[in-house]
Amino acid sequence: MIVRVMNHQRLDPVPLAWLTRVSRQAAACLRMSETGQLQVAFVSPEAMRQLNRRFLRHTGLTDVLSFRYTDGLAPRAGRERILGEVLIAPRAAKRYAAQHGIAYRAELARYVVHGLLHWLGHDDKTAAQQRRMRAMENRVLTQCEVTDGGGKGQETRGRGTSRAPRPVPHTPH
Repeated sequence: MIVRVMNHQRLDPVPLAWLTRVSRQAAACLRMSETGQLQVAFVSPEAMRQLNRRFLRHTGLTDVLSFRYTDGLAPRAGRERILGEVLIAPRAAKRYAAQHGIAYRAELARYVVHGLLHWLGHDDKTAAQQRRMRAMENRVLTQCEVTDGGGKGQETRGRGTSRAPRPVPHTPH
């Protein structure tokens, strides 16, 4: 699987080279081996609000949306078919990190892993599912050598997923 990481916003800094490395390591750790391309994109708060409203009928900013394209999108010449997207709002990561004493870039990395897990079909609607996903996130982040910067934040966040045949978006409660 090819993982492409892009920054489509300018409001918050995104360490793109580092997050590309983390994304690819996380995909390898999670044994994501499908043939095609997964796009991880950092988007503006307004874009994320619009997508949240369009696909989940929720208002407000969400942190991560995951879309799995079951048939893949047709590729451009010379490219792999697109298997899905993980969209991340850096503004949400920045706020959460500041509120919980976590390094911003570590929170961005967690959002990447969280989005990948949702893309793979993992859910976090119940407390047990949230604990399981948090444990998986921690394992992957440890293998990718990402730490939280020594702050709080190990608590389970209330996140949920809304499923649709295509795409499959994710949003917190």
